[in-house]
Amino acid sequence: MAYIKARWGLSPRQAKAIIMVCMLGVGVPLSVWASGSWFSAFMSVEFAIGGLVVGILVVQRLSGPSLRKALGKRGQRADLALTLRLTPETIVYDLADLTTTARWSCVTDLYRTRKHWVFLVQSSAMVLPRRFFATPEAERDFIAEALSRMTDAARARSPDAVGMVDG
Repeated sequence: MAYIKARWGLSPRQAKAIIMVCMLGVGVPLSVWASGSWFSAFMSVEFAIGGLVVGILVVQRLSGPSLRKALGKRGQRADLALTLRLTPETIVYDLADLTTTARWSCVTDLYRTRKHWVFLVQSSAMVLPRRFFATPEAERDFIAEALSRMTDAARARSPDAVGMVDG
């Protein structure tokens, strides 16, 4: 879901980069002012950055298993059956016991991440794993079909999809 937030604001990578730049841009001058030495200022910031990186890695490693464990406690499986169908009037997203249907006029964007295609539907997301496609041609054909049903404005906001089909 972090990639969905990225369409509206900052991606997790951008946020981490901003934190790093601020640590350097603010931390070094303040440390120089406090210690009077550029060497000690850079050493203290380097250790802070190292701690930040280690912390980020620990959080990323722990978040997946803890999410699966929390879902299990609620009686939900971590892997759910997913089907995404394109009809002439709607896009239908079936995720286990949940079905979401949206008219094509509600689709605002279609974009690609490293491992997924994401349909933004007003303020919600329909996420389709790219591994579902047997071949790159099948993926391209599916995206071309989706683009043909989207509004002109939505196609204009979907350069990843248009580039794949035209490319």
